[in-house]
Amino acid sequence: MLVSPSFTRSYALRRCFTTTRSLFKKHSGSKKNGRQSQLEEDETAVVDITEYAKRAQTGFQNSLEVFKKKLNEAKQGVTNPRIFDSLKMPNGIIFTNVASTSLKGKNSLLVTVYDPKDTKNVVSTIMAAGLNLNPEKIPNNDQQLKISLPPPTTESRIKLCKTLKVVFEEYKNSSSKHSLDHVRGEILKELKSLLKKDDSVKKVIQDIEKTHKGYVEKFQNQLKQAEKSIMN
Repeated sequence: MLVSPSFTRSYALRRCFTTTRSLFKKHSGSKKNGRQSQLEEDETAVVDITEYAKRAQTGFQNSLEVFKKKLNEAKQGVTNPRIFDSLKMPNGIIFTNVASTSLKGKNSLLVTVYDPKDTKNVVSTIMAAGLNLNPEKIPNNDQQLKISLPPPTTESRIKLCKTLKVVFEEYKNSSSKHSLDHVRGEILKELKSLLKKDDSVKKVIQDIEKTHKGYVEKFQNQLKQAEKSIMN
């Protein structure tokens, strides 16, 4: 049986020889001894197109969950123990391979360096990150650094809100596999392999667009709540 590539990916296919043919692409003939020969009969594959809408719903919900997690991390600002995770040491080694960070009380971070010989480089890496944080060695301990966190100001709150908007845009309409637009785009691309004039296909596309719009509103609500909690 020859099946169009667009039908052979992730979803269950129900094969038969009749039914709604407007959803299918015609299969090309096969070559034999340099001559074109037509297949004696068309074998077609029926796809339950409602699965596209279900996949979109699942994908949008996953995007929302990831967005909420990243938004919460960004909302913490400098109080987030993972604030140094993306930093790289002067030798190119990732920060988390040489040290770990934890929250110490409400107003400071505690950095634990695995090897005392890396402590100096850890200090210089943090100071060079432009976070306005100054690590201090804990007396009689060459492997721990205390970082006092500055009290929030209006300026720092506004800056943090701008960071939240960057996260919002990333998970709303970037090329990231977790963004709403990426999920929507990939599914619509598959749907376009079917005949657009078919009413059932058009209905599924409309449903996906409506669901997408609803999730954009959910994203906006999450952003507004996060901004409100920062500015109050």
